[in-house]
Amino acid sequence: MAFDRKTILDFDFTQQKWVERLTKTLSGSLENDIDDIPVCVFRVPISLCSCKPEAYTPQLVALGPYHHLISDLYDMERYKIVWAKEASQQLNLVDFNELIDHLKTLDSKIKSSYRGRLNLNKDTLALIMTIDGLFLLHLLKHKEIPHCSSLSSSLLLNSSSGKHLPSDAILRDVLMLENQIPRFVLKEILTKSKSRDPTSLETLYRDFCKMISPIKLNWSRSDLEVLEHHHLLDFLYQHITYKKHDDRTNYFFKEKDSLKSFMNPDIEGASQPTNSSVFSKVWSMLSLINIGVFKIFKKFVDLFLNVFGYLGLSTFAFLNDKKVLIPSVSELWNARMRFSPITGGTSFVKFDERTHTLHLPVITLNSTSEVVIRNLVAYEIGEKSGSLNFRRFSELMGAIVDTAEDVAVLKKAKVIESDLSNAEVAEIFNGFTRTMESKDGTIDTAIKKANAYYDNTRKVRIKRLLKKYIYSSWKILTVLASILLLLLMGLQTFCDIYRCPNMFAFSKANDNI
Repeated sequence: MAFDRKTILDFDFTQQKWVERLTKTLSGSLENDIDDIPVCVFRVPISLCSCKPEAYTPQLVALGPYHHLISDLYDMERYKIVWAKEASQQLNLVDFNELIDHLKTLDSKIKSSYRGRLNLNKDTLALIMTIDGLFLLHLLKHKEIPHCSSLSSSLLLNSSSGKHLPSDAILRDVLMLENQIPRFVLKEILTKSKSRDPTSLETLYRDFCKMISPIKLNWSRSDLEVLEHHHLLDFLYQHITYKKHDDRTNYFFKEKDSLKSFMNPDIEGASQPTNSSVFSKVWSMLSLINIGVFKIFKKFVDLFLNVFGYLGLSTFAFLNDKKVLIPSVSELWNARMRFSPITGGTSFVKFDERTHTLHLPVITLNSTSEVVIRNLVAYEIGEKSGSLNFRRFSELMGAIVDTAEDVAVLKKAKVIESDLSNAEVAEIFNGFTRTMESKDGTIDTAIKKANAYYDNTRKVRIKRLLKKYIYSSWKILTVLASILLLLLMGLQTFCDIYRCPNMFAFSKANDNI
């Protein structure tokens, strides 16, 4: 189905204005430096944000042009104006209107930073950037939700639901990709400041990201000061994925497949029923039969399955041929693999073959972390720089963390620091993908080495032998058991009519099958 797409002429943009703009472009009268401004803010694709839209679209505060005129967010405008005035006083701006006029001269430069056409005139965009830029600078400087005596308690209320919204709601909005304010805009605001406070924008960024970052970093390193960045989220992303003399092997990918797999954590075949689940259901039915000859066969199979349990293998697990990126934390721990925190970001993930230790960065999780992580991944995908280090790290964590028990192991190893419950942390990671294709040389190397160690353990070797020599037989048995199940269901119907309960002992639970 083709989608209806509006052209620029469908908006408040007449043909005459279009001709005038193109004429100016051809005559070179537009700013010559807009080519030096990269597109650094863009909308998250619908295919990516559809699974959890509240993680990508602001819920309380709109920053920048994308969501500024949305009615649900407009209630915060009067508070932003108050805070913007307070920030202008702290920065000792000579004239508020002078700043607006200055940003008007950067109209084309600002619009070049945003992907997609902005249907805003020069005056509107300059006013948005002035108010939102001052509000953001105020927040970065104070690292908390600004308080002002003129503000009512309704600041913490959602006008539609009446529920209290904590300051974390604003912090989440500030870190969203679609809410980013270009760095050069904040720089331009600071150049108009007459304040004697020498604090640089990079220092404000660093102190704020130190508080909000989901990865614990050494922010005092001097080599981090030279990292180029385009806005607050990019600043955080560059520091989390940074590695000096970066020699990671990056893998390029098809954007369509990448977005599809990220929005659906179960994309790698989870919708298909496994042989394990089919056989376990059939066996539970057959176990209800009380015929004397079958009792002997049932005892033999139960003994066989008990041996599996003694070896540490899940019942019927050897029938499940579904591939996984890497086993869970509990499985790796039972295979005598250990976990250790490292000082650094996601580019320092490694597996030590000598000590059988998987080294992971320290992850600090709170109520804002999931939104930050998801928007970091969205930014990495949309930036199309070729590096997918952070997304691969999120997939690694999504693969090894399945249950609250996995979280408990990582907390004990000091890899995860969080006040959230283990179940809440597990739920966060379970929302991430677990795809198989390679994306980052450093992390994929660690995964490969960890899997090689795990596959060489005694339990896994036994499991592999069972799959090799018994797997085909169980497939045949599954088919035969399915046929037998159909016959038994017919026989059950017969017995329901003619009453022969002495031959079968179906439980009440079987009536629901």
